[in-house]
Amino acid sequence: MEAVVQAEVRDFVLDTLAGPMNTPFDRAQTTDDSPIGSGGIDLESLGLIELILHVEQQYSIKIPDGDIEPLGAMTLGELVADISRRRAAQ
Repeated sequence: MEAVVQAEVRDFVLDTLAGPMNTPFDRAQTTDDSPIGSGGIDLESLGLIELILHVEQQYSIKIPDGDIEPLGAMTLGELVADISRRRAAQ
């Protein structure tokens, strides 16, 4: 079940980056080990905030402002696991 939830969250994050956010990244080359920030998806701080707003709206969760910056230092897999954990805690 947890793997299904994480796959759904991963797809949502990647779909949001590619669609509404129009973030230039190579989805085929993006893995769970890809950094959210530089050297990976290259999401800058404003982009990260926008992504978090989409996530909060989609999953009816609240991510405190103080938690946003550390999310930018995560890999895609770590971000997906964190979002999944926050969803389960709701």
